[in-house]
Amino acid sequence: MRVSDADRDQVAAVLREAAAEGRITLGELDDRLERTYASQVYADLDPLVADLPHTVSGSHGAAPAPNPAPAGPAAAGNGEPLIINAKGDSIVRKGEWEVPSRVEINNRWGSCRIDLREARLTSPVTEIRIDASAGSGDIILPEGATAHVDVDAAWFGSLKNQVDTVRRHGVPHFVITGEAKGGELRVRYKKFSRFGGLFGG
Repeated sequence: MRVSDADRDQVAAVLREAAAEGRITLGELDDRLERTYASQVYADLDPLVADLPHTVSGSHGAAPAPNPAPAGPAAAGNGEPLIINAKGDSIVRKGEWEVPSRVEINNRWGSCRIDLREARLTSPVTEIRIDASAGSGDIILPEGATAHVDVDAAWFGSLKNQVDTVRRHGVPHFVITGEAKGGELRVRYKKFSRFGGLFGG
C-alpha cells in the first residue's frame, strides 16, 4: 500500500528522535530522511526504522503509529510541518518564532525572506522545502549553522549557497530542498560590513 505524507512525517520524527538520543549518527539521519521522503510504499519505510524503538507493527509492517491531526497550524514536536502559502505575495518571517522540524514554503512568483537567527529551533535538524520559482527567496541561517542545499534552479534560475555545508556536532543543521526555476534563492548568514554596519537584510 502507498504511504501518505503523514506516514513519512511520522517516520522522520522517529529518526530525528533517534539521532538526538545518539542511536544513529547525523550522517545516517541525513541518508534516512532522504529515503523517507522519497518512499512510495510501506516496504520503503519499514527498513528505515526497523532497528529503532518507538515503532509499532501494523498490517503493512513496522511503521510509527500516526498521531491525531491537530486543528489549525501544527505545533512544534507533533511531527507536522509548518506550511506557509503565499503564492505571488511577499513573505517575511523574522525575530523570535518557533520553527518545527519541517517547514514548507510555497511562494511561487513572489518573494520571501526567512530569517532564522533568533528563531527557536525545535530539532537539531530542520528541513525546509521551498518553491520560489519565478520569484525570489532569501534564507538567513544562525551564525555557525550548516546546511545541505539541493534546490533545482533550472530555466535560468539562480542558487547562491553562502553557508558551510559540512555538518558539525552541536550546531543547527538545515536540509533545504525545492525549486527556484526561473527564480532566485540565496542561503546565507547575516554579513557584517567593514564600514561598521550590517548589510544584506
